[in-house]
Amino acid sequence: MTDWTPTTLVSVDENGDRERASNGYSRYGAYIADRPAKFHEYEEPGTPLTAAEFAAAAWEVATPPILIGYVNLRPDLEKVTTAFTDNGDLVVKVSVPLWHSDLPADRRPRYPWQDWTTEYDYGTRDEKYRRAFEPEIKADRPALLTVSHLLLPTAGWDLPAPQHTEGRALVEEAKQAVHEIARRVNEHAGPMVAQLLGDR
Repeated sequence: MTDWTPTTLVSVDENGDRERASNGYSRYGAYIADRPAKFHEYEEPGTPLTAAEFAAAAWEVATPPILIGYVNLRPDLEKVTTAFTDNGDLVVKVSVPLWHSDLPADRRPRYPWQDWTTEYDYGTRDEKYRRAFEPEIKADRPALLTVSHLLLPTAGWDLPAPQHTEGRALVEEAKQAVHEIARRVNEHAGPMVAQLLGDR
């Protein structure tokens, strides 16, 4: 289990990946093997993707809803995803639910709107880093749910240029991309999230 800190947002569980592997070496690798089309150019099977395209594919397969338990997010994050700008540059998007109490006092809702809830968190509750769930919507109480999105440019990141389109070599390249994204999210987004949330 990860010891979360104010600036640790993402962890990668390599031990669990090996222990739960149906193929004998990597559960993540088995998920990659089931999705070969994600790891080569659509129009040219067998052709590796660019480093940015490969990193996006590797991260997508490594994270929920596709794979649960390999990449773990701190409970108070909503998700960490990848996207491409209009110029084709890869960005990593860190989505952080903000509770009403996280907002500046003069910006908090004055109407009794419902907020995020922890009501549906069964057995995994972290009192410091609360998992946010949408509340049950009631006819007399609308909800105001706020999310902050941090967009991290990946220029200068050490993302691997893939050399393989199958097998263990492909898996190792994908793991390298996943670890680099996780490292950079902690390095760059961690301090921003800590500043955004303050000491709650």
